[in-house]
Amino acid sequence: MWFLARHEWRVLSANKIVRIVIAVFGIGLLVASGLGAARAERERATFGFFAHRGGIQQGGPRLSQRADVIANERGWLALLPPAPLSALAIGQGDVYPNYIKVTARSLDALVSGDQIEHPLAVASGQFDAAFVVLFLYPLLIFAISFDLTATERDQGTLRMVLAQPVTLRDVVAGKMIVRAIKLAAPLVLIPVGVAALSTPADGGFWLRAALWTIAVLTYGAIWHGMALLVNARGLGAPANALILAGIWLLFAVVGPSCVNLLIAVRYPMPSRVEAAVQARAATQEATVQGGRQLGQFLQDHPTSGNVGRDGMRQFALLQAQRDQRVAERLEAVEATFNAQLEKQRRLASWLSVVSPTMIAQGVLLDIAGTSTVRFDRFRAEASSFQQQWRAYFEPRVRYAATLTPEESAAAPSFSYVDESVAPAARRIAIPLVMMAIVAVALLAIGFRAYRGYAL
Repeated sequence: MWFLARHEWRVLSANKIVRIVIAVFGIGLLVASGLGAARAERERATFGFFAHRGGIQQGGPRLSQRADVIANERGWLALLPPAPLSALAIGQGDVYPNYIKVTARSLDALVSGDQIEHPLAVASGQFDAAFVVLFLYPLLIFAISFDLTATERDQGTLRMVLAQPVTLRDVVAGKMIVRAIKLAAPLVLIPVGVAALSTPADGGFWLRAALWTIAVLTYGAIWHGMALLVNARGLGAPANALILAGIWLLFAVVGPSCVNLLIAVRYPMPSRVEAAVQARAATQEATVQGGRQLGQFLQDHPTSGNVGRDGMRQFALLQAQRDQRVAERLEAVEATFNAQLEKQRRLASWLSVVSPTMIAQGVLLDIAGTSTVRFDRFRAEASSFQQQWRAYFEPRVRYAATLTPEESAAAPSFSYVDESVAPAARRIAIPLVMMAIVAVALLAIGFRAYRGYAL
């Protein structure tokens, strides 16, 4: 078998079409990996820049300031650092914000306009290594595997080969091994190599890179199994190519599209733009009501000289009551939005089994750290920090206090710490094992079907 594999390697290497396919594939991987590395570098630069300006402790002179100004006007910018393998997969990074302005009033993530770069303005998709793996890799597998034995059988050379002390199974296995190596080698080495050169690599990086490699190879084995099964039916090369193209369209394009459509029909929900509009509408009444009370107070106290300390406390109390009403209305809208979104996610996780592309996408994004899991964790930690921020400043705001530089520096601070590789490995274990079982089953059935192959 290995002698046949070496011979097949030389034959494929001499084939001009195969060389062009491999070259285009390698160039596509380099472009996708380069774009991902550049995007990750911009994210790190942005994170580093705003990390020094996100909190009240960073930048500027240490001056005494009113508590309400620090708590609500300045606040704290909670930042999500770039994902460990963001150079390989943008994932949900172009949908969910990686920065949240935390104030004593609320988390300004859904409707705020004073963010670094609003995710709603980002393009809907990115060309990255994950895209190449999920969509182009299966297509190229079929492109060089649709004619494993058909042409040789039709020309009669397959009988000549089998006249030697080899079996048909050895011949097919040698062809499959060569094709798998020729595509898998650049697919694994180029993206991981570019990511390693552009990302501060540590132990966690290489563990994630190893999981990424296992997932990619397992995903590719599924498509190699499909190609083997179709070739074993004994049809001609053109028929094999047509069938495999239909399989790719079904599982990589049509299937996921139908699943998304079903989810949207079953659990319809407004877009984030519409949710932001609803949030503003829901808080307008509370804002207007609080504004009337504040306006009446200012009308009763036209100058700051007749306000006094008690008056300032009363004004701060009215502001706090208004902010509380606004936060409650906003939380109600966001809770409805998030509940519907969670229903969509649960249904999507169940329906993803109909397509290996959908399963592999979830696995790769989780490994890369750009899945919804990481953004949900960041949101939860920011919400917990907001409670600490509010608990620290709310009594001082109600008291209309002026904080000293030392009191400002003693305020809570936020720093997101990524989870270790172990939780991600546990999450992807079941879908990865499912893909491996499917791959082994397809390969086994394909080799078994070759027993009845008509020569």
